[in-house]
Amino acid sequence: MEATILTVVNKFGEVVVGEYQHLHAVDGDVRDLGRKLEVWMTWVQMAEQANHTRRSKMVGVWMNQLRRAMLDAEDIVDEYFIAVYKSRPGFETRERRRWPCNIRCLPEVPCFPFSVMPCFPLSEVPLRYTLSQDITNIIEVLKGIQDDSLVDMRTKVEDLVASTKEALDIPSLDTLTNKNFRCVEKLIGSDEHIKCISRALLGGQSDVVVVTGESGVGKSTAARAAIQDGAVQKHFDVRAWVCLPAQSRVGRYLDKIREQAQEQTHGCDWPTSEEGVKQVLARLKLLVVLDGMDSEAELMEVLGSLPHGAEGSRTVVTTENPCDLIIEARDDITMVEIKGLRRDECLKLLDSRLYPCSRDVYMKHHDKFSDKIFAISGGLPLAVVLISGLLYFKDKEKQWDEVFDLLETCEHKRQIKGILTVSYGTMPTVLRLCMLYFAAMPANVPLDINILLRLWSAEALFVSEQRDLEEAQREGRPPQCILALVSRGLLQLAQSPDKVCIHQRVQSFAKDLAHDDGFMEADDKFRAFGASTVRGLSIQNYSESETEVHMGDIRFNKLRILLGYFSENPAPGLNKNGRFKSLRHSHFLRVIELQCVRLGALPDRIGDMIHLRYLGVRGCSLTHLPDSVAMLLNLETLDITDNDIGAVVDKFWMIQNLKHVLANKLSLPTSAACMASDSNLETLHGVVLSPLSTQEDCPLDATHKLFSLEVVLATAASVPVLANALKKISSVKRIKVKGDIVPLDFPSIKVQSLELDGTIQSVTPNYKLTATSLVLRSSRLSQSLLHSLVSESAILELELLDKSFTETQLVLKANGSTHLRKLKLGNLELLEELVIQQAAMPRLETLEIFGCPNMKIITGLKDSICLKNVALYDMPEVVATIKAEDPVLFDKVKHVMSAAWANTT
Repeated sequence: MEATILTVVNKFGEVVVGEYQHLHAVDGDVRDLGRKLEVWMTWVQMAEQANHTRRSKMVGVWMNQLRRAMLDAEDIVDEYFIAVYKSRPGFETRERRRWPCNIRCLPEVPCFPFSVMPCFPLSEVPLRYTLSQDITNIIEVLKGIQDDSLVDMRTKVEDLVASTKEALDIPSLDTLTNKNFRCVEKLIGSDEHIKCISRALLGGQSDVVVVTGESGVGKSTAARAAIQDGAVQKHFDVRAWVCLPAQSRVGRYLDKIREQAQEQTHGCDWPTSEEGVKQVLARLKLLVVLDGMDSEAELMEVLGSLPHGAEGSRTVVTTENPCDLIIEARDDITMVEIKGLRRDECLKLLDSRLYPCSRDVYMKHHDKFSDKIFAISGGLPLAVVLISGLLYFKDKEKQWDEVFDLLETCEHKRQIKGILTVSYGTMPTVLRLCMLYFAAMPANVPLDINILLRLWSAEALFVSEQRDLEEAQREGRPPQCILALVSRGLLQLAQSPDKVCIHQRVQSFAKDLAHDDGFMEADDKFRAFGASTVRGLSIQNYSESETEVHMGDIRFNKLRILLGYFSENPAPGLNKNGRFKSLRHSHFLRVIELQCVRLGALPDRIGDMIHLRYLGVRGCSLTHLPDSVAMLLNLETLDITDNDIGAVVDKFWMIQNLKHVLANKLSLPTSAACMASDSNLETLHGVVLSPLSTQEDCPLDATHKLFSLEVVLATAASVPVLANALKKISSVKRIKVKGDIVPLDFPSIKVQSLELDGTIQSVTPNYKLTATSLVLRSSRLSQSLLHSLVSESAILELELLDKSFTETQLVLKANGSTHLRKLKLGNLELLEELVIQQAAMPRLETLEIFGCPNMKIITGLKDSICLKNVALYDMPEVVATIKAEDPVLFDKVKHVMSAAWANTT
């Protein structure tokens, strides 16, 4: 009997040990699944790349099956980490932070003998049973799809990929360096259109100029060239370019015009009320460009609401529609129709955008390819630009032949869509993923490159491109991924160096692709068909009448990306917090980017979203952050700008992966010990130094990778601490300090941008400033102090604003600022005379002076032979003198008077 019992016990023990070993093996199974996912992902990417150009239906079916199975596998891996996080007390402690939440780098689980200590708690047993079966099933499904012997898909895909890659020779991003990149903005074939627009602006009788033509014909390009003409710039007091997403509230157009008018009318006190702004604009000679107004009803509403400006004001409208409603309603309209390029213009545009290696092929085989280029593009400039992007690095005739063969196979598609299909199919994988993100972005609107890069980084798109991103930051240039998309004609660099925009036709194509691939759904409300399977969701609602958005009982269980952009001024009393609470079912969220959503507060349990890597809540009426944000182990970016948040729990700063923190006035912890031991912080904007920090123990001491720093509310006590910390951070390239007293006592490191807003008490002897751009506000510098600061420096742009100079005469001495290209003087009430000594600024291109009511004399400008633009505000005596003494210089002067502000309430 005892032997029988003992036998049963032993058997039971064997079963228990066997079951434990089986359950323990789940950790290894998850790691193995992660490795298999990488292999299968590569297969899908290769197949997609080839199939977008070769279009095999069989490969398309196989690819969709494999992709769906892979997404299910990704859910298993993500669910595993969430369960482990919830079941293990102390998982969020510092030691456990080493556990990454990324299938590319799965953790090794320590293995303990069963008789000593289990390596997982009993609460995980049910989960592990389920996971074990799910993993087995999904691996079988994936393997069955990949190795389907009935259709021999492996051989089909390999043959397809080999033939496509051999012919196209798709370059990597490393090929596209800053040296060999050419961003050509030269206009071809638009001279007559530009002249027509300019004549209508300067000498015409019509108040409204409508520039029309089909999408991609170059309407916006021609309009922008016209308003940049020197005569046009001098003719108007204010020039405003407004491009907003469709159905934006009418008041936002006025806001955009006011913002640009304020920038161009320095020193003028603008009223705060909407009616007061309209009164000011009504007194100015105003040029407003309404770009991309394709809705006639919306255009009529905007035109009826905006101020008309003083006599001679003009409004330019770019639109695809002929605007029949406007023509019927108004008789003060000039129509300018932009048409496609002639054959010679088309070929000239292509030639201007080719890289030298590809131009050689074009010149040798001009007769062979010229007819094809014109036939496929139809003379549409956008089509020519996209074709040139496909041929940018092709230096072999065979590659050109293959490109045109692929383009000809897309003849059944609409013109632009066919070219975009080939372009997308021949992109490196990382570019295709970047491209899909633009499905969530508005078309034709300038987009911040830095925000895009932080979003893409949160998706781990740039693991292989990290070095280039770091070099791009140091050199102040766009990274290769942006340059590559620009070279292909898919993006356009905006006027600002850190902005890009995407054409409406290209954005529409990206939106369709993102939907077809299951990457992103775009909507104006929180609604989506098949919400339980949506993995990316973009909501854009800019209308004034529909600011309230409800989710109801919709559950986005598999949501990874949430992007939401709303009207900048939501109606008072709206409470959208309920919408955020509805996301409690979205356990897999990695990116949350919300703008102008009145949340009031974040959920206390937001820390449970352990996969979250990007949390952007700009302008969301927040006053505090819950302590649980410190549990977001994988968080890389926290963007809380335009909120009133003053502090966050100290443990937040211990997040090892944290790279970017952007705020308005967020207090840093008191000690370096409160920061992660090997901090990865690269960006700190809108932060406040604690009064308890010392020179020996400052939290900035731990930020050895810091690139961009903006400190606010600097005080006499914190300035020495900040100055001492900056001496230890060799990586910093952008510094902005605002406070009562600001430092200038750090080593002569080479920074791209230095902006100081506050009193500078002294300059270290023999201090050499090596900033490319220097902006000083309220600095109260004397002539000697300023000279010692900028003498023999390499400054390219210098701005002295808001009482930054305290003497009546400003002398720029010979050989003192020989590299200077831009000089801006503003709100210097004591300044009476500007003296530019010979050879002081030989490379000066732009001079702008405003808010200097006592200035009567400017001497030495004639020696600045590179001078192109001179903007003077309320300086009639100076302008009269220049007109009498130097007519050539006078032609470069734009003089703005502020008489329009008189008697404005």
